[in-house]
Amino acid sequence: MDNKVQYLNQIIEVIDTKATIFKNNKRNLPHAAYIAEKEILTKTINDAIQLAEEIKPVPFSLINDLKSLIKQL
Repeated sequence: MDNKVQYLNQIIEVIDTKATIFKNNKRNLPHAAYIAEKEILTKTINDAIQLAEEIKPVPFSLINDLKSLIKQL
């Protein structure tokens, strides 16, 4: 398996875990923590999108899912 694919899979695992925790706890977070966590998650998701665009064939459905996740945060 290509290193980029392995790395992307690892990033997706982290994003999935962190996004789930964030969504479940965002109402209880202080405003500053909410903004910081959302910013970190958004940057990580954007990095994953950029990496996914480098993989051939491009996983368009994954990219669309990641873009949707950003909107849900």
